[in-house]
Amino acid sequence: MEREGKVQFLRHHQGSVRGVAFCPRDRYLFCSGAYDGKVNLYSAQKGDLLHTYNITTLSLARNINAVRFTSDGCRILATTTARRLAIIDVESGEQLGSYDSCAFNGRDRTGLAADPTNPSIALCCTVNGKGVTVFDLRMPLPLDFINDLHGNIIRDLTFLHDSWPWCKGQSAFLSVSVDGTAKVTTLDGKTLQTVDCGSCLHSAAPTPEIYGSMADDGFYSLIMLGGDSISAYVPEVGIQELLQEHGEAPVWKIRYTSNGSMLYSVCDNGMVRRYRRYPDHHEYLGEVFRHKSDIEDMDISAYDEYLITASKDRTVGLLKLGAPNHGVTEYAELT
Repeated sequence: MEREGKVQFLRHHQGSVRGVAFCPRDRYLFCSGAYDGKVNLYSAQKGDLLHTYNITTLSLARNINAVRFTSDGCRILATTTARRLAIIDVESGEQLGSYDSCAFNGRDRTGLAADPTNPSIALCCTVNGKGVTVFDLRMPLPLDFINDLHGNIIRDLTFLHDSWPWCKGQSAFLSVSVDGTAKVTTLDGKTLQTVDCGSCLHSAAPTPEIYGSMADDGFYSLIMLGGDSISAYVPEVGIQELLQEHGEAPVWKIRYTSNGSMLYSVCDNGMVRRYRRYPDHHEYLGEVFRHKSDIEDMDISAYDEYLITASKDRTVGLLKLGAPNHGVTEYAELT
């Protein structure tokens, strides 16, 4: 049986790493963006650096605070402290285009999301950090601005599957803010649901299954909210669970594996933690590895083979979690 590997710390940036993301179409390809103005492209198989895309010019340093792949895997989206969203072609490394004066320029990781069903639709935080800019990447200007959606800075954005009860078949996204609220909103700015957690929020992770599809096995679909604490929100029920193993260190990112059985969290003290999901609770399994400084972003590969992290210590963490949940593997035993 293929076992968990040893963490690698990839040192290819000269500034704090703010964002990491796996390609949805390639099980090994991932990227990172940092405060050196570079987007790096890697292969998770051996941790090799494949390409470096530099989006910094002599006239304006565009330090990167978030990265995402479009759903077709052909483009990388990067928001910068110059309030710009840049679009990079994965194959050629060329900058295909950009949108100016539309993105938040905060120093910490900011919200950025790509629609998993439409490679042309993307979201980022507006210039003041409290609203959402909607993009159709086929158009020369942003599609819409949803201004002042929250009362304070938005830290995370993610699209929801249309099976969730508020969506009713329409495209909607989830946003969380340091004001302690999480909101479900349509692309035209209509708020469908508001959840008040009463404490600062930095990240959200909906369970990955189609809503309600695992109810017969006792598992209810929920949204994990991370910030000053990690809480589980069940629709029509409310907050049902609090996870506080991280102590006073704010949680910056939480992610489920693709089947929803495991939950990972990263926080300000550089620690990655792991939980197992049960029908009525999450069991803490312990620490996975640690960076020398705060972790701001994390992602898990499509087949749950690898986990990557972005840290202020200027490194990208790469950990092989085990065999893929389906498909071929390179692991073999000689007897």
